[in-house]
Amino acid sequence: MFSQTREAAPKMKSYSIMKGLQSGHISVLSTYLILVLGAVVMMIPFLWMVLSSFKEIDQIFTGSFLTLPTQWHWDNYIKAWKSAPFGRFFLNSFLMSIGTVVGQIITSSLAAYAFSWIEFRGKKVMFIAIVATTIIPFEATMIPSYLVIKELGWMNSYAGLIIPSICSVFGIFLLRQFFLTIPKDFMEAARMDGCSHLRILIQIILPLSGTVLATLSLFAFLGAWNSYLWPLLITNSADMRTVQIGLRYMVDKELGTQWPQLMAASTFIILPVMVVFMMAQKYFIRGVMHSGVK
Repeated sequence: MFSQTREAAPKMKSYSIMKGLQSGHISVLSTYLILVLGAVVMMIPFLWMVLSSFKEIDQIFTGSFLTLPTQWHWDNYIKAWKSAPFGRFFLNSFLMSIGTVVGQIITSSLAAYAFSWIEFRGKKVMFIAIVATTIIPFEATMIPSYLVIKELGWMNSYAGLIIPSICSVFGIFLLRQFFLTIPKDFMEAARMDGCSHLRILIQIILPLSGTVLATLSLFAFLGAWNSYLWPLLITNSADMRTVQIGLRYMVDKELGTQWPQLMAASTFIILPVMVVFMMAQKYFIRGVMHSGVK
């Protein structure tokens, strides 16, 4: 009887292992299935936008919203591009987005370094107060910001578009969380060699923070590129408008909204964002994962 028990034990063990592997495969497959379904649901509005950009206006709201066009109207993109000075709008949006990215990297890294490695009175209280400002909506500070920009003479200028956005509470918090994961021995060794705080930040901290800086850059670029209300408020000429404001040119007072041209313009406006995201995707994922680990 004991020999039968010893022979049955390996079989039971192998059976349990196989059962565990099968359950693990089922769990992984179910996870991927849920992710694929979620991705499909998220893609539906984009598919509708792209397909509608090739249709006539009568076909957009008739039948299924994902039906293929009976005739592909590529000229909708030409009409959309010619309906407004989009070349100038793209230039303004690129300059605004790049300036915002550079400004947020500089200000956020300096503030995050101070809150991470420099001891001063009231540091914790100040950091909590800064993070607490995220609960204040933009609409509450929009009018004071407008009055400040007006008094400085920055209306209808790149300074007015960029400078109010170069400070990011999210960027300070994100970089601080990542800076705290860097071994303190690096800073102590650099201080013993006579390095200043600024030199430590530039030569030690920032080179080790490539992933989280890419994450901050992506968020800053997306926020500036998709900004609508602030550029609309402080610009009053077509030379300083951005691409998001350019979509208003698709709405005619007499003819109404030109939906095919509006969808075409929305499609080529979103392309730079998709390119930037695809280029920075792996750095973005790494940065989000590492910034919360201490």
